[in-house]
Amino acid sequence: MKIASAPGKVHLIGEHAVVYGEPAILAAVGLRTTIEAERSNKICYRDSRWGHDNSFSLDDVKSTTQNTLDLWNKCAEKGNFSDLFESIKENKYANYKKSMIGLAMKRLKIDGGISINIKSDIPSGAGIGSSASLAVTGVQAIAAEYGKQVSLEEINDIAFSMEQLIHGTPSGGDNSACCFGRVIWFEKAQPKNIIKPLSKEVPYKLENFVLVYTKPPEKNTGELVQLVRNLDESFRRPRIQELGRMTHQMLEALKKKDIKTIQNLINKTQKNLKELGVSIPEIDDIVSAVVEIGGAAKLCGAGGGGMMLCHHSDRESLVDTISSLGYKPIETELAVDGVRVD
Repeated sequence: MKIASAPGKVHLIGEHAVVYGEPAILAAVGLRTTIEAERSNKICYRDSRWGHDNSFSLDDVKSTTQNTLDLWNKCAEKGNFSDLFESIKENKYANYKKSMIGLAMKRLKIDGGISINIKSDIPSGAGIGSSASLAVTGVQAIAAEYGKQVSLEEINDIAFSMEQLIHGTPSGGDNSACCFGRVIWFEKAQPKNIIKPLSKEVPYKLENFVLVYTKPPEKNTGELVQLVRNLDESFRRPRIQELGRMTHQMLEALKKKDIKTIQNLINKTQKNLKELGVSIPEIDDIVSAVVEIGGAAKLCGAGGGGMMLCHHSDRESLVDTISSLGYKPIETELAVDGVRVD
């Protein structure tokens, strides 16, 4: 048996805009997914968080995987992934479980079966990369159990294909941050995404950031991305472009450790994301309270609920403010190690 783990991620800036080719800056967070992988004559999927304990035949997994890939291609041609999302959700995400593992086994050229046992600190649908962390960890764990030597680039590429099965057209930023860790600059590009580790530009730990979980989103990432895509282009484009410009400004602010500018950019990011329709009243209330004490706050990932990223130079004051609203602050490290065999 082999054990692997990978962190979650948080967008410092650039969510949603990254889908349209604008840059994003992401940081790995100190919450991790851990997977125990063991060879088997079938495919077993266990996740005690949700009471999932599934067993599938190899033939079932192979055929379901191919059907899901075919459905993805049909949806891509139409530019609408609603049918894919409906299929993935059926029977407590059974098709997703089969297709995720089946795709990993196919890409790793493994004909046997695998039993995986999942443990995770990362809340699902919270905007901090739960599915990306799961995909990255799964590839590494399965590869390690079968003695396959894979580079971080290969792990990331396979994980991205797995992310497409549940998100339609993800940017690839989430899986990149979970795979490589630390802080990264990410741009969706052809023929290859631009992934640049920022350990030299930002050599210090990101301090005084606090995460706060609002509530489970009613829509998944793919559906929220589709919601923004459905907006009139004349309304969407200027906000997406502004998020892109601010990402360049954020990099300069991070290099200089200019906290005031970092906070200002976080708050401006939230304003744009709210206008794009992916914020909710609970997030808006927390933002108002944090800004009122001189801090900064924004939604994380796709939005619609889930996790928020908050900052204040007085961490204790920030924690007290969040707690006073009835939420539990999550104090964790940012810029941690990426995927690894434990």
